[in-house]
Amino acid sequence: MGESALTAAWESDNSQFHVRRLACVSAGSRLQARLAVLLVDDDTDVVHDLVDALAGQPVELRVCSDPAEALLVLGRTCPDVVLLGPAVGRLDPVDFLSIVRADDPDVPVIVGTGPGSGDFGARATDAGATVIVRRPYRAKELLALLQALAPEPQQLDIRPTVIDLGRLRVDGTVPRMWLDDVEVALPPMEFMLLRYLAERVGSVLTRKDLIAALWGDRPTASNSLTVHVMRLRKRFGDDEHDPQWIRVVRGLGYRFTVPVGTPGSPGVHPH
Repeated sequence: MGESALTAAWESDNSQFHVRRLACVSAGSRLQARLAVLLVDDDTDVVHDLVDALAGQPVELRVCSDPAEALLVLGRTCPDVVLLGPAVGRLDPVDFLSIVRADDPDVPVIVGTGPGSGDFGARATDAGATVIVRRPYRAKELLALLQALAPEPQQLDIRPTVIDLGRLRVDGTVPRMWLDDVEVALPPMEFMLLRYLAERVGSVLTRKDLIAALWGDRPTASNSLTVHVMRLRKRFGDDEHDPQWIRVVRGLGYRFTVPVGTPGSPGVHPH
């Protein structure tokens, strides 16, 4: 891509990178409460998964497959964070990192390494990487790291991520789930209970812990928990005499598990 084409791509008025570019010119510019992240990666699957995972988050990605192109973008836009993978291009990614560090020792550079990347992580560490993480990236871990590295972390409103447990997916903020790829809307309290259970899949949770997390010290909360557990079981099609999703651990509490099943299995009760 030529420099003129790159320049044209930076001129969008609603882009956080446009705001960052102006801020490079005028130190008095006020930045929006979004994080401008420059992603340097030539793996289309990794890029696609990351774009999907960060959808709806206060993060704007600018993707460059070639470190040489990324160096040009970096100089013009001053991103908040750089996310660098073992991309192959006109410039070696470690050389890219060395040039960045020579010019700006403070910009956070997260380096992603994984199978097939050889000694890339070690070389990147020597060149001044801020932190090394696993790649493909895990959205929850990466978001927490991005927030920690943000110039003003308290102003970055990170949404809860979707919980993906295979047969079951639970939305981050909207009260809904997908069971065997069928979308089911949930009342707010059932949604909150389900997220709490799904975030701790396989663990034994006491009634006291569940009540404290969802209802605090309300006097009717114990009965409410029993009712909402029964309703969730019905949505999963659980046998009340032998439940597979939400099991009672006698004398302790509940354990949430995801039983083996196939799409189209009975058990979705949207109402």
